[in-house]
Amino acid sequence: MDIKGTTFTIVTQIFLLVFLLSASKPVKADDKTFVRKLCDQTLEPDVCLNCILSDTGRESSNVSNMTYSILFCMYSQTTYAHQCADHLYQNTAAVRPKTTYRVCRDTMLSASNTLWDGLTKMEVSDYKNAHVSARMAHLDLLRCVFAFRKYANVPVPAELLSYMVQTKRLFDAAQFMFLLLD
Repeated sequence: MDIKGTTFTIVTQIFLLVFLLSASKPVKADDKTFVRKLCDQTLEPDVCLNCILSDTGRESSNVSNMTYSILFCMYSQTTYAHQCADHLYQNTAAVRPKTTYRVCRDTMLSASNTLWDGLTKMEVSDYKNAHVSARMAHLDLLRCVFAFRKYANVPVPAELLSYMVQTKRLFDAAQFMFLLLD
């Protein structure tokens, strides 16, 4: 990226940040429009929008609340992935796949617990450490993927893969939100 592109990106982010800070509590009628505008800036706009709008308990559309919603969606997906990996582990007799499912089960449980910690950090406005929790959970997700190559060299089962892909997409959306909170 050249200097003009870098400058344009920085200026755009500054304007977006100023806009977001000045509109921290938009009118409810504009809620969906505001969320859409913000989510359109992420790498995963549809995933971001669906997650945030599905959170009916969200009181306002400020960046902190939207980031919390995304982390909660990530937490839910990692919990589902953990349950799926545990089911695969419980119903597999072959040694190599069983080892793979155990490692994946354990790393998804770790990701889920780490995201729960991140949610509690968001509640006390500790955004930096909440972001660390999201990144650690993302690493756990990758550890599960690598376990399939290391221990069994088989593809990730479709149901488990769908939860993992959704978690990764939510992580990509969360990254942008955390940039606005830093």
